[in-house]
Amino acid sequence: MSFRPFFPWPILVAVVAILAITTAVIIFKNPVKKKTKIFATIRMMLIYLLVLIIGLRPVRIQDEYEFSTKNLDVVIVVDTTISMWAEDYNGTNWRIRGAQKDCEYIIDELAGANFSLVTFSNQARVISPFTQEFDYVKSQIKTLVCPNADEAVGSNMFLPYHDMESLIRSSSKKEGRKTIVFFLSDGENSNGEKTESFKALAENIDGGAVIGYGTANGARMNANGKGYIIDPSTGSMAESKMDEENLKNIASEMNISYINANSGNDGIKGHMSLIKELGKTVVDKAKGVEVYEDLYFYLAIPLALLILYELVHFIRTRRL
Repeated sequence: MSFRPFFPWPILVAVVAILAITTAVIIFKNPVKKKTKIFATIRMMLIYLLVLIIGLRPVRIQDEYEFSTKNLDVVIVVDTTISMWAEDYNGTNWRIRGAQKDCEYIIDELAGANFSLVTFSNQARVISPFTQEFDYVKSQIKTLVCPNADEAVGSNMFLPYHDMESLIRSSSKKEGRKTIVFFLSDGENSNGEKTESFKALAENIDGGAVIGYGTANGARMNANGKGYIIDPSTGSMAESKMDEENLKNIASEMNISYINANSGNDGIKGHMSLIKELGKTVVDKAKGVEVYEDLYFYLAIPLALLILYELVHFIRTRRL
């Protein structure tokens, strides 16, 4: 701690000392009880002491400091295949409802970042390139619909890879930006093929998570409430089963976390603090560049209370 007085300190000390001595003399010349004089003198000396300290302007010196800013590019990838309409999210809700809710939570928590949105079903689509219009991105997520079952030709987790690659590379070229990826899916490949590797993306990804929905037991798929999907090979209702191993493998390849969010987003909430830390970037950190943080205002409250007491006391008693 140091002092940066508002006036030259010798003058300030001299003025306060003269006022304190004059006040003490006046108090002790008053025809009141000795106890009252002592109590009044103590009160007034406290007031003058606080005035002196405030006038000397105590400050805390910081010569090492940092600036921080939102510097995140967030790529949100949402699986919109028919299987995401299976009814086993947090009970018997559609998986896509959980994904939509968690996307909105992520966007709200990271407001100020740049967001992009990619969806995939029969094919991948970039719904929005990087933008800070997060309300637009949220509106697009809210209006996701189930694809037409008659037009489904099978899907694969690798479908959005090239769009992801383009967005991630674009972000990595921006100086000082951090690239975050959230991949929300049930992990199920319905085209009978294995998922190709995501490893090549890892070097340009700074954080994020693969977020899983669904259960291993599986559930029926209700296409936007228009009826359950029928398996043409059996004539009975088709069921979708979550492929958690596939999701864990994708997360591992991109070197990000895997979170099972089928019962709620507590895991995402816990992970979000780590993502926010990535948004802090030291722009300038220097020694010898002094930054002063004023401390005198902490004394203003007790000073105001003492003055208020004196005012009320004088009005009520018409004396010290």
